[in-house]
Amino acid sequence: MNEQPNGHIALVLHAHLPYVRHRNRDDLMEERWFFEAMTETYIPLLDTFERLQADHVPFRITMTLTPTLLAMMADPLMQERYEQYLLRAIGLAEREIERNEPNEAFIALAVMYFDRWTRWLRLYREWERDVIARFRCLADAGVLEIITCAATHAFLPFIKHPASIYAQIETGMLEHERFFGQRPHGIWLPECAYAPHLSPLLKQCGVRYFVVDAHGIEHAEPPPTRGCFAPVQTADGVHAFARDVSSSQQVWSSHEGYPGDYDYREYYRDIGFDLGWSDEQEWKYIKPYMLHDGARMNTGIKYYRITSTHEEKEPYRPDWAKHKAYAHARHFLDSREQQLQLAATHLDRTPVVLCPYDAELFGHWWYEGPLWIEALFREQATRRSLGQSKLTFVAPIDYLEQYPQSEQAHIPFCTWGRDGYGDVWLQEHNDWIYKHLHQVETRLLHTIEQHQGEQWAFSSIQERILNQAVREFMLAGSSDWAFIIDANTVPSYATARTKQHVMRCHTLLDMIDKGLFDQLLLEQMEQDAPCFPTLDYRLLLHTERNHNDMKATHAEQQIAAQLFTESATAHLKTSLLHTAETTYRVPRGAMLKLSKQQRNNAVKRVLMLAWEFPPLIVGGLSRAVYDLSRHLVRRQCEVHIVTREVPGSPSFEMMSGIYVHRVPLIQTNTEIEFMDWVFQMNNAMSDGVNELVQHGISFDFIHAHDWLVYLAAKDLKDAYNWPLIATVHATEHGRNHGALENDLQRRIHDMELQLTNEAEHVIVCSSAMVHEVERLFGLARHKISMIPNGVERKAGNLKLHGNSKSTKSDMKQVRLQYAQPNEPMLFYIGRLVFEKGVHVLIEAMTHVVRSTPQAKLVIAGSGPMKHELQRLVKERHLDNTVHFAGFVNDDERDALLSAANVCVFPSLYEPFGIVALEAMQQGTPVVVSDTGGLAEIVEHEVDGFKALPGHVESLAWHITELINNRELAERMATRAQVKVQTQYDWHTIAVSTQRVYEGVIAR
Repeated sequence: MNEQPNGHIALVLHAHLPYVRHRNRDDLMEERWFFEAMTETYIPLLDTFERLQADHVPFRITMTLTPTLLAMMADPLMQERYEQYLLRAIGLAEREIERNEPNEAFIALAVMYFDRWTRWLRLYREWERDVIARFRCLADAGVLEIITCAATHAFLPFIKHPASIYAQIETGMLEHERFFGQRPHGIWLPECAYAPHLSPLLKQCGVRYFVVDAHGIEHAEPPPTRGCFAPVQTADGVHAFARDVSSSQQVWSSHEGYPGDYDYREYYRDIGFDLGWSDEQEWKYIKPYMLHDGARMNTGIKYYRITSTHEEKEPYRPDWAKHKAYAHARHFLDSREQQLQLAATHLDRTPVVLCPYDAELFGHWWYEGPLWIEALFREQATRRSLGQSKLTFVAPIDYLEQYPQSEQAHIPFCTWGRDGYGDVWLQEHNDWIYKHLHQVETRLLHTIEQHQGEQWAFSSIQERILNQAVREFMLAGSSDWAFIIDANTVPSYATARTKQHVMRCHTLLDMIDKGLFDQLLLEQMEQDAPCFPTLDYRLLLHTERNHNDMKATHAEQQIAAQLFTESATAHLKTSLLHTAETTYRVPRGAMLKLSKQQRNNAVKRVLMLAWEFPPLIVGGLSRAVYDLSRHLVRRQCEVHIVTREVPGSPSFEMMSGIYVHRVPLIQTNTEIEFMDWVFQMNNAMSDGVNELVQHGISFDFIHAHDWLVYLAAKDLKDAYNWPLIATVHATEHGRNHGALENDLQRRIHDMELQLTNEAEHVIVCSSAMVHEVERLFGLARHKISMIPNGVERKAGNLKLHGNSKSTKSDMKQVRLQYAQPNEPMLFYIGRLVFEKGVHVLIEAMTHVVRSTPQAKLVIAGSGPMKHELQRLVKERHLDNTVHFAGFVNDDERDALLSAANVCVFPSLYEPFGIVALEAMQQGTPVVVSDTGGLAEIVEHEVDGFKALPGHVESLAWHITELINNRELAERMATRAQVKVQTQYDWHTIAVSTQRVYEGVIAR
């Protein structure tokens, strides 16, 4: 038994997943990659290893555990979600046992899944959710060698600066040391991508070996005499092991290799995709286990074996599969025996065959993979005990301990991807990534280096910002994003992740450059990605660099791709609207006398600050303030609105019992900056209120609407000690989907933060907004009240109650401007800005017209995206389908809302969505995005449809369903109308608001 072995096998499993943790979302397909890998690969492998240990079966194996994977394994949020994932899987298996009662074969398999997942849950709880500790125990026992990888699995040869490569490698080393107590001997280069300039960086980090594809060694200079049966050494003394081609083919290939055997389980026949295509009951049964938007997912329950390449499949037989796994293990050992015996005849040392595979092959893609590994070591132990084999399993480090010196050779650029080089990660669909990565990388290095050598140090907050900037840059550089785009699996997700991290890095560097530190935003980013606590921006200073690369100007460093944002100056565009309410215009002196006379009769005197108010209508705020105020007046409140001047409107008037004060703004011959205009408006508001105080009018409190009036609200609160109540109608963070990319957006966000923290109480219009302001501004929950907006209750309805002939005639005439009687008409009204999702609706129309070619879409409203949307219509050849109505007055709006077959509001961000209520009140069925306040207004499939935000196909499907199913549309519309009339009337809203006022005063 002590004979010299005639060959070694090094089995290496590369366990890696990109960082797919999402703090505020638990319904993403990408996060399920982690849960599936835990259930099907990592826990089964641990179970296999510990079973071999318990049975005293000798084994030696090497695994990469990448830093991103370790971060998710150690994350309490992911641990909690994974346990819930297991519980749901077990519950489904239980239901499958009941559902398959007549089918003996399927019942047995359902029981198998139930038992297996129940065992995983028990183990996971016994391990206290710490799978990393189990891997460490195996490493300490000497049966498992764990190696590391670059921090975020970046494609290292495509990184521009050596400093950034060094930071990726060293962070990987530090994270490994943090989890396992010692630095690793080896590294898995992401995608096995090697280039000669990596060698000195690997040496600096203390790496002793890495893995390359076979052609890297075969094309090395000079050609190694031992071929791929021994490592070679770079000029820096780092060893490179070559992947063995023949053994890889046997295991990896699904066509020629073991995983494609007809007795193994068929991966692609999961009940998540098998059930519910033609049976509605089946779909209702399986739908709760799919994503929230109904997208199909693997459940892990698969009943068929591969059988053949044809569609017909036969039930899976675990006993047959086990028999095959052992047979294939024996075949693999026999093949290596022959291969190594032949190699040993012409080598001067014991040959080694390195067999590297993605760990997720074992269990996830190849269900029997962990069983095959177990069979491999059990069979080898038996052969060794009988003297029938001289092979041994080793880790690469074991071989280097035996043979410390290797042949030196120059290894060229190589990867294990398609055709052996970088084509997968750099081609026409993903090449855009590197321009942006290189720009932000250069800027990051420049920001850090510009202070190097100066007698100046970063503060603690600046160091946090820089560390987070490096983290965001590294996450943007994951090779997985380019790989996913190449494979065309979920390219939109990969694209969004790349852009998000690049933009966040720029945002953080803006903070450093300008000395304006948004600590709230920083904390949010840190919470979104709580990985790599060992990361230190100083790593970017610890290696030689070409300083000429650092000379790019600041302008050149700015990223070219910009996200859509609404121009802040668009808020200044006005539209005059005649109000049907009675308006009294009286002199200011008369108003003051009237106010004093009414003082004793009013319960409370309210000072409302609003930057828009009728007849100025820009968005929903104007109408909401007007409707709330006049209903408060009916509740015996004395309401004074201080707003800005409107051409053609008096500086003071009584409107529906409301005291309306319009303050004049300074007129300039040249256009001023938007924030300067805001400052002037607030000064004018403060001056106007001061004048009222001088005439003897005081207020019980201030009610400020949105950040634009914050400066005046703060000034008046400090001057007169009036309590402040703030209504937040929307946030800058929400409007921009969390990406505050420029100074203006960040300044607005800061003013929102100050307004909400200065206020004694904050009112928002939806539960989604409660969570948003609570999280963004650090507010205590008791300080926030949710009071929805509403619509004015109307006596009749154009659709359902048979109004006058003239009204019906008007509706018909309005409709005929855009659609014939037999043509379904869709209607959208709102601002034409990115967050309203009108571009998504236009894209959806390309799908709608395929099934309903005569459908028409009317888009009413204006905004900065109008020309872009018109261009999109032309590009999609929808000129005869989509009509832009521009601004419409209230009567036209009501007529169009009522005349439409379906009203669609596809917002990407919507704090409330009053226009949806207006459509529902008119008796028109609605399709809305499942976001913010819209998600709370509409109950899916009951009084409307909710589509996934930004999801073109989902939106198109729901629109088509309502067009083609009139009975369903009418049923939903009727329910919606009842809901509006009972839950969203302004009287109830005014009562709730008054209670907030009284509570603030009482405190």
